[in-house]
Amino acid sequence: MKKILLVATLGILLAGCQTTGGLKINSEADLSANTQIQRVDADALRDSANIELPDNYDVKAFSRIRIAAYIDRVKFEKDAKSTNIDSDTIAKLLENELARTKRYEVLTRNCDACDYEVAFQAENTVEEGSIQLGEQLNPEYVMESSMMFGTAIKKKSDHSEIIFRTLVTTKIVNPTTGEIVHSFEPIRFNMPAKRFFAINGKFLGGFDYREANELQEAYKEVAQKAIQVLVNRSMDYYPVGGRVTNFRNGRFAIDAGINQGFAVKQPVILFLSDDGLDIPIASGEVTPKQDGGSGVMFTWKEDDIDAAEVKNKLEAMGKEYLKRNKVYAVSVGTPENWKL
Repeated sequence: MKKILLVATLGILLAGCQTTGGLKINSEADLSANTQIQRVDADALRDSANIELPDNYDVKAFSRIRIAAYIDRVKFEKDAKSTNIDSDTIAKLLENELARTKRYEVLTRNCDACDYEVAFQAENTVEEGSIQLGEQLNPEYVMESSMMFGTAIKKKSDHSEIIFRTLVTTKIVNPTTGEIVHSFEPIRFNMPAKRFFAINGKFLGGFDYREANELQEAYKEVAQKAIQVLVNRSMDYYPVGGRVTNFRNGRFAIDAGINQGFAVKQPVILFLSDDGLDIPIASGEVTPKQDGGSGVMFTWKEDDIDAAEVKNKLEAMGKEYLKRNKVYAVSVGTPENWKL
């Protein structure tokens, strides 16, 4: 299926030289080497040839996944400008991005306010219903990520640039059995360069790589960008969907919305499910409501006997046909207008 590949780019002219003292020079960091973000091109779904079911879909799993996210460790490359990074802060960034997708029920493991509230209610609440320790929900899956941070220096004619980069490795684990359910490809992300001026090891101005606060903010920034790419990949790996419940004049309704994992307007593939046989028949787009969605058809699969049959019966019978036959809509990749 045709997809748009989007990646942050920045023109960098590599020329000239300047003395930067003790900072190691490394010219390998390049924004073009960033792991790319894949979004579905809705226009491509108007081409009948692209009407295909996504990988890893399952009508029995068309619901939000309960997940807990952890940052296993944060390390620095040997020659990186290192500083103290709170892994809990990075974990919160991951939790927030996962929750924003609506694909997951995210169980936070980094909520200081929650601990305070439990303690407050234990001391001050006498009515039934106060929070009790040990009542938290358990996750179906654990997402565990590790981050390796690095820096690279590029010399210019009148200044130098420092690039912050990260390598993220992630796996999905069944916490009950310890089974690794899925392992994502490593994600590499290089931030646009930050300028500074230095001669013979003496800092003159610009981004101050000597300051811990400056370094910490830069590493958080590159971590968040890499996390957004990771979450993009997870949305592609965990498609959501619902059963089509109504049809009229090229429009349809499904029984799934925001509470079932649709965050924003989402391209979908419609398919007929017949006793274990799933047949892609059309493409469309769903606009979610809280517990349902309204969709519009893009196109029917051409030269397909099953698609033609479903189309004719839907146009003739509408909701009555859908009561007797199972037609589903499943999300395809990441919405084109999903903002990172």
